[in-house]
Amino acid sequence: MKNRSIYNLQSSDLQSDEGAPMTVQQTRLQQYVEVIQQANQIAASTELDALLDKMLGLIISVTQAEAGTLYLYDAATHELEFKVVHGSAESGRLVGSRISADRGVAGQALRSAGPLFIEDVASDPRWDRATGELAGLRLRTMYCVPLILRGQPVGVVQVFNLPMDTCDDADELALIELLCSRLVTEVEKTRLLEESQRRAKRQQALVEIISNLTTTLDSDTLLNRIMTHACELLGVEATSIWLRDAQSGDLVLHLATGEMREHMHASRVPSGHGIIGHVVDTGETVVVNDVTKDDRFYRNIDAQSGFQTRAILCVPMRAPKIILSGERGEVEEQVIGGAQALNPFSKRAFSQDDISLFESLASQAATVIRLARLYEETDKLFTRIIDAITGAIDLKDPYTRGHSQRVSDFSVAIAQELGLPSQDVYRVRISSKLHDVGKIRVPDRILKKRKGLTEAEFRQMRQHPTYGLEFLRENGLLDLELLENSWQALSQHHERLDGRGYPAGIKGDEITIFGRIVAVADVFDAITSHRPYRPARTAEQAITILRSAAGTEFDPGCVEALVRARECGHIKTQDERAG
Repeated sequence: MKNRSIYNLQSSDLQSDEGAPMTVQQTRLQQYVEVIQQANQIAASTELDALLDKMLGLIISVTQAEAGTLYLYDAATHELEFKVVHGSAESGRLVGSRISADRGVAGQALRSAGPLFIEDVASDPRWDRATGELAGLRLRTMYCVPLILRGQPVGVVQVFNLPMDTCDDADELALIELLCSRLVTEVEKTRLLEESQRRAKRQQALVEIISNLTTTLDSDTLLNRIMTHACELLGVEATSIWLRDAQSGDLVLHLATGEMREHMHASRVPSGHGIIGHVVDTGETVVVNDVTKDDRFYRNIDAQSGFQTRAILCVPMRAPKIILSGERGEVEEQVIGGAQALNPFSKRAFSQDDISLFESLASQAATVIRLARLYEETDKLFTRIIDAITGAIDLKDPYTRGHSQRVSDFSVAIAQELGLPSQDVYRVRISSKLHDVGKIRVPDRILKKRKGLTEAEFRQMRQHPTYGLEFLRENGLLDLELLENSWQALSQHHERLDGRGYPAGIKGDEITIFGRIVAVADVFDAITSHRPYRPARTAEQAITILRSAAGTEFDPGCVEALVRARECGHIKTQDERAG
């Protein structure tokens, strides 16, 4: 070999540590050791791109080439992905691009499973000029080495403009082969490490999602978290959930994450159309790595959103069978929609691991939706029953019609102004709506009496808070954890801070915040509503009355919270609502 960086020393110029001249063989051995030490240092990297970049640089240095490129093989698509380039800044734009593993010199090297040396790249018909690789350099010689592991392709290394006599030296070819073998081993090691980390991350995400199912019923929050995890763990540009419209059968976008999601509101795919329609109709998972080659792809969504779909993984959302408690039986398994993952980064194909993970995440999402719907139905039923009860109360006295709903609205506004937690606001909403439920047991002749009540009648009227608690206890409602400690709104809304209220005559801190809130809301509505024995007073008059009794009868904080809520437009009187 002549003019080589690691072999260009003459034997007479070399000395050992003891000062004696070194032979060429000793020099080569020392250079081998130095190169291997460099390779060992590079192998300490656990980041694949950095490893590839440094190993290619070392191979270029050893061969004294001017430039080099490195591709990795993707078995799923039978493509070579351009990973690293040295010697041409212009060719950096190609990093991440892909070519068929059958194309060009690289394809030939892979098929032959052996290295190729080309003396004149420009005139060689196998050179793929269309790729534009190293177009900024005048290419002369080329050495192309396939990276093979256990008979399977891993990638291709190419070095350019190396001296003509490089491939005449068996020792140097052996060193290049050693470096490429080391590169293959390190690529496998790094890939296995990355795969292990990716699987661990995926498992951790699944555990987190499953644990969240038991801690929240906020379906939108859970679904967004699930699909955001899918976006990150699959390494895709976007994910989406589409639910079947029970009336039309169309698939309606429920949630989207990733790029262009803000442009996809109210998107709809007609029944039976698109890959998503096929998946929902058949219950089959579909993977299309090039949507231009699939006639089922529904292009209208891309046209509406500006998003460009290249590849799609679409899985059915199969809501599981759920066994209900008591005598309700069970809800059968049902495909309620589909989930999509779009465009893996680096233009890679979807793997079997991707499919398994997304099917699992879609199953969790379908479970969330099914449970949310059951909860919404139960909550709606509960609310309507409460409304029916309060409606029955109001019907007993047409002059108080709408009173329960207004007191509930006012109580919620006060609670929100006071900054109560959302769960307490919900408890205030329900318990305040039922604050007069005990009037069901008060005879109509007393409720509808237009003239003053007798002392006996008044004593019976004063018992309606106690009657209310008895009614709820008899019907098992006092045991509901969801409304824990809020039923004092029924028993205490006529109690007063100075102890002059009823039915128990408690005072001060003995009255809970629920009782204090509803007391203010109830009196405000009573003053501003029409009664057979007097006309309604204005809101301003009611506020003056409440403020004058604040601190003795009513909680001052609740009174001022009502005033603030009214100033914000959250409290309107009976007449204002009618107008």
